[in-house]
Amino acid sequence: MEPFPVASIRARFPALRRAELVYLDNASGAQLPDRVVEAVAEALVSLQVNKGGAYAPSRRVTARKEAVRARTASFLGASAPEHVAFGPNATTLVTLLARSVGDALAVGDEVVVTSLDHHANVDPWRQLAARGVVVRTWRPRPPFGVLDLDDLRALLGPRTRLVAFTAASNALGTLVPVPEVVDVVRAAGAWSFADLVHLAPHALPDVEAWGLDGAVFSPYKTFAPHLGALYLGPALRARLAPPRLSFHDPLDPIAWEPGTQSHEAILGWGAALDHLGDVADALDVPAGSERTRWRSVYAAVATHEAALTDRLLRGLDRLGADRYGLPGVDGRTATVAFNHPQRAPADVARGLADAGVAVAAGHSYAYDLMYRELGLEARGGSVRASAVHYTDASDVDALLDAFARL
Repeated sequence: MEPFPVASIRARFPALRRAELVYLDNASGAQLPDRVVEAVAEALVSLQVNKGGAYAPSRRVTARKEAVRARTASFLGASAPEHVAFGPNATTLVTLLARSVGDALAVGDEVVVTSLDHHANVDPWRQLAARGVVVRTWRPRPPFGVLDLDDLRALLGPRTRLVAFTAASNALGTLVPVPEVVDVVRAAGAWSFADLVHLAPHALPDVEAWGLDGAVFSPYKTFAPHLGALYLGPALRARLAPPRLSFHDPLDPIAWEPGTQSHEAILGWGAALDHLGDVADALDVPAGSERTRWRSVYAAVATHEAALTDRLLRGLDRLGADRYGLPGVDGRTATVAFNHPQRAPADVARGLADAGVAVAAGHSYAYDLMYRELGLEARGGSVRASAVHYTDASDVDALLDAFARL
């Protein structure tokens, strides 16, 4: 396989070609390659119609949307397109799902959430407490914020019905061993539901091989426009009443897509999958199925991102930053939380922005993790830098140089 072609990849992204900003806030939303911009523009110009009509543009947009659904199933490692539904974002989809799960539960049934998660996969489940559902919290262990399986086992009981957890922390980058979690949950007779939002830009999901009953991710974190996608396995789908209009077949994916979805975003996501194929070509990955080629791409991305993460971690340590999460590159994505010893995160983010470097500051919607588990409320959370496959060493160095000048 060829060396990682970061220069040619960057050339495909209009925002990066302008060189106005170093994008290290990618965990909040990734930039878009030319392919995606062009696909969205085409949809808005020639396919701004609804699906299901007899006329040609409607037939085209219907066929293309369903083709992207099938490719999304393949991306996730799902065996059938009908297991995938689209929505405006992951938060909305989890909210809809939690309501349907709540309808299937009885008073005294139990749900487990984690305090490692983005609150999109916490608060919709906690709201079930108003129905009499008992909500328990699986807390990460200090000092590195790692979820321990023994702690999960201690929370499970005969009334546990669902465990909702993240595959990767959007705040710390910490990876969670999904198959091992699923094995523990399944042994307790409960459903498993994973937030793959932060994982998907860095590692190829494999929902059925992992044994997940459900999962959600955000294509807009994976080089596409704002969009969410939900996976529901057959066991979970069979037990739930979807938020459908009355005349929709409850087993049709549209039953989980109330209202007209953003066709331009869905077709843009299809173009983002094409972009992964372009990366495979640049890596000289042999011909084969899309998923096989995507797997090779993600393997190369992991090596590239690990080198960037190591560069960033060593640089921050050299500059005396306070860091949170795992100490090294193992067991994490290319996302790093840190603070300046004397300055508030928001102040640091403004200083970096003045130097042309984009990062996040605050709790990153992982409120429980940042403020309760790590005790960072008084400091205002942390600074978060997040790299992806189009990030290069010059981006990391720009952050470190600007941080040193603070």
